Amino acid sequence: MATILDFACAGTFSAGLIITIFNKAISDGARNWAARLAWALIGTAFGIYVFGCIRGMLYSLDAGVVVAGSRGGGRATFHRDEHPLLFGITFLGLTCATGVITFLSIVCLWKAVKKD
Repeated sequence: MATILDFACAGTFSAGLIITIFNKAISDGARNWAARLAWALIGTAFGIYVFGCIRGMLYSLDAGVVVAGSRGGGRATFHRDEHPLLFGITFLGLTCATGVITFLSIVCLWKAVKKD
């Protein structure tokens, strides 16, 4: 089930990519207002995604259930009381992944405001 944040994230990311492709075709990717807008939009999309991740992690801590998925489509659900070690490992992995995406968001937003 998609939420408004999901649509906002997809919309800002798509807009950033479209501006990037258009800017590359027109001006060969120069550092201009379009490039800065694209970096800002993509950084905002990552930021919205991180906000959703943090909300999900807080819910996971409150409910005591964490779900891990694989690229092949498999899912594993671990409850804190039944599998405390697997719950902790999975939660730590998801926390590290959220940290990486947060770093990408900060880099994108930095490139949007950095003066060359």
